[in-house]
Amino acid sequence: MNKNLVFDIAVYFYQNYGISMDDIAFERHQVGFNVSIRENGISLYVRFWERSKGRDGLPDKCIILVTANFKTHEKRNVRNLAKFLNQVAPRYGYEFLAIENNEELNSHLNLMEVPIKHSTFYFAPLGEELAEQLED
Repeated sequence: MNKNLVFDIAVYFYQNYGISMDDIAFERHQVGFNVSIRENGISLYVRFWERSKGRDGLPDKCIILVTANFKTHEKRNVRNLAKFLNQVAPRYGYEFLAIENNEELNSHLNLMEVPIKHSTFYFAPLGEELAEQLED
C-alpha cells in the first residue's frame, strides 16, 4: 500500500467532504488494499488491486468501485471521485477503473459493460479517453 496514494486519498476526502484520515479505513490484503468510508453521508468501498491473481478475470493494476453512495449530489460526487482517481492513480501504476456488478453506480459513469466469469463489471482504462468521457 503506497503511503503517498493513501495520503492523496485522505486529502481528497478531507478537502471535499471534511472527512479526516482517522475516519477512512485502509485495509491491506494479498492483492492490494481496500478503502472504506462511512461518514458524513458517504458510504464508499473501493478496492485497489495491485495484483489480481486472475480473480474475477480482472487485470492487475485495477481500481474497483464496489459502493459509492453520497447523501447529496450523488452523480456529481461519483463523477468527481472518478475524475480524481483518473488523475491520481496512474502516478501509482494503476491502469484501469472498474465497477463491480452495480448498474446503478455505473449509470453515473457509463463505463463499458464487460461480463466476467459469474458477474458483470463495468470497465475503462484510466487516461485521456476516460477524462473526456467524465467531462460534464
